[in-house]
Amino acid sequence: MALCVVGLGMGYSVPWLPALTAIGASVALNLSLSSLHRSGQRLDGWGALAHLGYDLVQLAVLLYLTGGLDNPFALLLLVPVTISATLFSAKATTALLMFALGLLLGLWRWHLPLPCPPGEVMRLPATYSFGMLAAIALGMTFLTVYAWLVSAEARRRQSALVATQAALERETRMGALGALAAAAAHELGGPLGTITLIARDLEDSLGEDPQYAQDIRLLLQETRRCREILTGIAVRAEADDPFPKVALPVLLREVAAGFEQARVPVHIATPWDVGGGPVVRRGPELLHGLANIVSNAVRHAGTAVEINADADDAEIRLSIVDDGSGFPAALLPKLGEPFLGPSVSRSGSTGLGIFIATTLLERTGARLSFSNRASGGARIDIRWRRPDIEADSAPAGPGTGDQTAR
Repeated sequence: MALCVVGLGMGYSVPWLPALTAIGASVALNLSLSSLHRSGQRLDGWGALAHLGYDLVQLAVLLYLTGGLDNPFALLLLVPVTISATLFSAKATTALLMFALGLLLGLWRWHLPLPCPPGEVMRLPATYSFGMLAAIALGMTFLTVYAWLVSAEARRRQSALVATQAALERETRMGALGALAAAAAHELGGPLGTITLIARDLEDSLGEDPQYAQDIRLLLQETRRCREILTGIAVRAEADDPFPKVALPVLLREVAAGFEQARVPVHIATPWDVGGGPVVRRGPELLHGLANIVSNAVRHAGTAVEINADADDAEIRLSIVDDGSGFPAALLPKLGEPFLGPSVSRSGSTGLGIFIATTLLERTGARLSFSNRASGGARIDIRWRRPDIEADSAPAGPGTGDQTAR
């Protein structure tokens, strides 16, 4: 397009044959790659890197024919290297960056004149050409490093989130398997009892017959063994998740119990009497999400962390506060996002725990907001619509009121 505008529209002298040859080679390559894509094959990492290297070579050839670094389209050399930084390893990206810088240096030293009207020669000052070289080289290096750091951080966060999701899915599957095992154990108890009863009747009738006595005793022994196995399965399944629905204070106490050995105490304050409070679904997303929030507060608190809970007819609300230094002002609008860096987060952390907690809690229908208290310290407010989190039946375990975990 640029060649057509300059050569045909403006009437400038353009080396058409070599320029169109370079463009035609790229068209042929792209068509072959398109046919490869349609056949179901994919380029591997080094193949894709080689394709970016070819893009650099083709662009360098066109720039050589049209003025080198004096051509303003020389900025396009930044594109393949930046793409490499977002997709490939540091080693591969560094190799492509060195190759691009070599092409850049060659274009600064050798190139044909910039296209201009017939009969005219356009020569820019040498200092301008050197300035373009320095600007593009520095910009290319900076963009490559920055893009690679951002992409590496995104990949790390994605890996952590995938690992967390896999653990939660495994926990959910194990819980479902445990419930299925318990149900199967209870259902098999009836037929097994019938078999045991028949075996005892056979023992009473034929127990003295030497032809059948040993087989009947073995049958009774094996039925007792089967009953013990089924009982053990049922007990283990119920022990895996004895309280799938609990009062909210019970769940908060369970979360705080994981920080009993922490350097600061975790206080839980609720307005309900013992045994009271809304009954919620005790899911792994809720437990792990709240634990991550409390862990972040404990890590930055000065003397204590408080978990306050209340509810009305429409909502269930939690607030988790600490008396530490609070969130930096620049961090507040970005909390929960996947691209925080240590330069803006508390104590040089990357915000990964808050990001994972936000993702998990939002799966339960929660809405999170972050703020700083006027008296100092951070505050995280979590709200649910009651239908999103509340269970339908009574709690399976005892409730608690105001508590302190230490």
